Amino acid sequence: MLASCEAKLEERARFLCRGRNPSDARDLLQDTYERAFRAFHTYDRNAPPMPWLASILVRRFLDMCRHDKRHPEQEFTEALDQAREEAEPAEPWGGYTLDDVWRAVDLLPEEFRDVVRLKDMEGLSYAQIGKRLGIAPMTVGTRIFRARKKLKEILLKQAEKGGGR
Repeated sequence: MLASCEAKLEERARFLCRGRNPSDARDLLQDTYERAFRAFHTYDRNAPPMPWLASILVRRFLDMCRHDKRHPEQEFTEALDQAREEAEPAEPWGGYTLDDVWRAVDLLPEEFRDVVRLKDMEGLSYAQIGKRLGIAPMTVGTRIFRARKKLKEILLKQAEKGGGR
């Protein structure tokens, strides 16, 4: 049964694993054969074997992709870390202190300043802020979103001027 499908399965495995390590196609094929062997009792002997084996191959490939996505190989060396740091521009937020941020909050319009203070300083929920200010919780969320956007603009302008840092 496997002999008649081997070339087609190998070709399909190479196609699925294109752009990956060449040994991945061999591993995928081996995993497919192993899974087929363990699940042989589920195979309908009246049906052609290729579709059954191909479905196992594709499912094993998807499993391999999911695994790679959840557990990416992370090889960090000092040289790579240093090269990455040199290549990445410094984040504009890196030099701000909490005092810089609160000074910028003071520059916000009152409706935005109040929600930011209640949320970020006092830690109130949207419902609690809404009750205190007499507005709907959805409005609180919208104001916080807009306030943070304005806050970002203020801080970036200060960085351009060289102040606030």
